[in-house]
Amino acid sequence: MSRSIQCLIALVAAGGVLLMGLPEADAARKASLADSRLIQDTEDIYLFPQVGVEYSQQLKLDYGPATSAGSGLALLGDENFTIGLGVFRGDLIDRYQYFPHAASDQGRLGNITNPILEEEGLAPGPHTMADLFASADLGAASVGARLSFGSGGSLTMLDTNERIIHTQNFGALTAGFSLVGDFRLDLSLTAELALGRHDDESQPEQEDVRQGEGNAFMIGASTRGYMPMQEGIELGFLADIHFNTDRWTTMPHNPDVGQTGVGNSFSLLGGAGPVYTIDEGTQLAGYGVLGYMRNTFDPAAHDADQPGGYDSRSVLPGFHLAADIELLEWLFFRTGVQYNFALETDGSYDVSDGASRGDTFERSRISQFGWRTGLGIEMGQFQLDGVFQDGFITGGPDFLGGNADGMFTMVSGSYHF
Repeated sequence: MSRSIQCLIALVAAGGVLLMGLPEADAARKASLADSRLIQDTEDIYLFPQVGVEYSQQLKLDYGPATSAGSGLALLGDENFTIGLGVFRGDLIDRYQYFPHAASDQGRLGNITNPILEEEGLAPGPHTMADLFASADLGAASVGARLSFGSGGSLTMLDTNERIIHTQNFGALTAGFSLVGDFRLDLSLTAELALGRHDDESQPEQEDVRQGEGNAFMIGASTRGYMPMQEGIELGFLADIHFNTDRWTTMPHNPDVGQTGVGNSFSLLGGAGPVYTIDEGTQLAGYGVLGYMRNTFDPAAHDADQPGGYDSRSVLPGFHLAADIELLEWLFFRTGVQYNFALETDGSYDVSDGASRGDTFERSRISQFGWRTGLGIEMGQFQLDGVFQDGFITGGPDFLGGNADGMFTMVSGSYHF
């Protein structure tokens, strides 16, 4: 096939990508692989910031369902030191970030979710002000950091010069370290803190204007590694551990009426499997995982009218398969499937004064399966990735009688310079 015909096909495909509807949000290449943790991608920078030095001099844009949805990433530097800027990412404070085999509808593009989960009306979610990256190559190792912070809220000024204030601020720091060589090991540690409050000066009869205050704290560690087995085959492994706590107190300076609710989340995940590299352009990865996650909520202390609640999930086991296949020098087919068998528990309990804790719960054995697939086009320093709509794959396009709402759910474009 001549180069001119290849270019024409690529341009037609790119035009189709950009003209189709985009009703879902996720980073396109990673999403095509069903978020494989063992096939390396630029998206890894959000969990392992030290890998930024491996993707320097790059501009990457992700296109969501409208012009107001998407994200961007700019990395500047060289093979020794790289700085970066992320735009409009939602994975800063996310209790599911470390548990990809748990059910979650939280997208990664767009604003962050409210870290203080309870009483959201009193602590409106913050908006990211800056998402910064830095990484350096130390020879046999690399180091990196990600710093994110933001703010949100509102101020209402009344005619009497009295104010109603809702505010929340957050900060997040991730530090990463990698050993690079025949044996590769990526490590990262993340800490995040959010603080919110609600002040109301509109009712002079109140002794205290502070109506509520809350905080959320998360700490997590993640690792990924590759151990060479033989030419073209590596044993990959991954592990995550995470703890999150958030609390909200109403009327914190009035112990007679003040109440405090507390929510906690803990997750642990580990897995391993082979990674195959074929002719440098094709990668296949499969791994199994075991995991556990538990969320609890204790309402206002010793309030019998508000039962506490909890849910947990034990993945026993989960599996992930992914393939990044080079069809032509410039065209790639990408796909992935994910399955898990899990024990799931949902329960509640009494927290009344002096009462023994009585639990009621429901336990189920469940399974989940999902697949994703897409195409990638690489023309010189430019790369375009699209994730197919599932209806387009199995039903065909509308003009052929299919049921697809457009061709792609997500598109990403990147340029190396």
